[in-house]
Amino acid sequence: MSFPATRRRHRLINYCLCFLLAGCAANQAYHLGEAPLETAVTPAGSTAKDIYRLGFIEFDEQGDFWDRDELHKTVQAIRDTGRPVLLVTYIHGWQNNSNVKDADDVAQFRGLLARLTADQTVQQSGLQVFGVFLGWRGRVVHKVNPVVDAVTWLGKESSFYSRKNAATRISSSTPITEAIFTLIRTARRDTPGISRCIVIGHSFGALVLEKALSQALVGTLLYEPPFVAGGSKTLTSQVFKPADLILLVNSAAESIYSKELIDMYRDTTPLRGAPHVIMVSSDADQATSLAFPLGTKLSNTPKLIQGEFRDYHQPGHDTSQFNYFTQTPGHNDAVQSHRLVKVATGTTELDAEPFDLNLKNRPGSYEDVTLYTGTRQAWTQWRIERQGPNETNYWVLHVPKDIIAGHGPIFESASCQVMAALFRLAAAPDQAARSVQVKVKGAAPVRVEKTEQRVQQTSTGETIITPAQPRAGVTPTPGP
Repeated sequence: MSFPATRRRHRLINYCLCFLLAGCAANQAYHLGEAPLETAVTPAGSTAKDIYRLGFIEFDEQGDFWDRDELHKTVQAIRDTGRPVLLVTYIHGWQNNSNVKDADDVAQFRGLLARLTADQTVQQSGLQVFGVFLGWRGRVVHKVNPVVDAVTWLGKESSFYSRKNAATRISSSTPITEAIFTLIRTARRDTPGISRCIVIGHSFGALVLEKALSQALVGTLLYEPPFVAGGSKTLTSQVFKPADLILLVNSAAESIYSKELIDMYRDTTPLRGAPHVIMVSSDADQATSLAFPLGTKLSNTPKLIQGEFRDYHQPGHDTSQFNYFTQTPGHNDAVQSHRLVKVATGTTELDAEPFDLNLKNRPGSYEDVTLYTGTRQAWTQWRIERQGPNETNYWVLHVPKDIIAGHGPIFESASCQVMAALFRLAAAPDQAARSVQVKVKGAAPVRVEKTEQRVQQTSTGETIITPAQPRAGVTPTPGP
């Protein structure tokens, strides 16, 4: 073979390798040294603006902080708001990361924060919306272009095991739990009983969240104040919640974790009480209903053959422990508690947009709650009905594909409207009205990057959120 032919072959191989490697997502952080971003929101039909802030905290493959300074800057920014906060912390799932150019979740999470900021009920409460995006390497293959994406499709899909293992490592590490509780403690520190805290996990991010908080849930549920000699002890239905709402969406975790927590809730808290944890699962999510069982059965079958799984003796039937390790909670009937059922559809004009209307539901109501999706002029009414053997404060709620069309995305219009209703029944924002004097602290010493988003309504009444001032070098991405 001639040397020119050999060189051409080597050059071709190098081109192919470069082509494939162009899609590889490095194990790296994307927001080092960055202060929380500040975004102004202009509500539909209004010139008044309010802001939300968004901070990023990132974790490496082993679950350690990429830089603890990200946590420090976010904590300082929460303290510097000078207002009670509505803290929304989000842990993304598979096929996402914290790269704003590559991850759909960043733009869509911004859309949720903008909706909350523009909402009249939230504004009247005096709460400052503050979002925190907890990022990890959930995506190992970048989106490049349709050609490269097609070639790297197999590598993306085959990352299931490695990303699940990474999520499990992160959930077992101290930093993720430290970050979540440090943020909540900071939000509640200066305004106890006023600030509101929501934590959301999606897919493998729900696995991270559930496992990271499980030990804390055990501690808070089982803790009792020391007995004082000469005093008396009484039972109480009031149980401390580590967050006002823990929301797990299309969880890609083994249902054994949920079973264990549900068993504990059944023994330690009143049944049919207000939810501490709400797991939302779409009937149309094939990733958790089909792909997850297939993948986990392959890895757990050797254990089954070796007799490592026992049977659970449950009322009416026996269930193998193997099923709890190969089914997600949302698709295991043994842990189900609620279902979202369609009640009616209509075209008569509602008093407000469905998102706003759901935030005006009667506070403290959590039985047969009704909510709306759609638009003000073309809406669907739903009811959250009890369905299943689980009657504890750990809810497992099934929703149809009308709400979440598949595994993701989860911050589309209908799903955000449902989240608003769930937030209302778990942590009514109007009850967070400022009732104590809040001392306004000095601004953070670091520069805050400012952007803007507009909340607009189409001719059909649908709410659209778009960036008005995209960050330099970033292609504008419409919100949900």
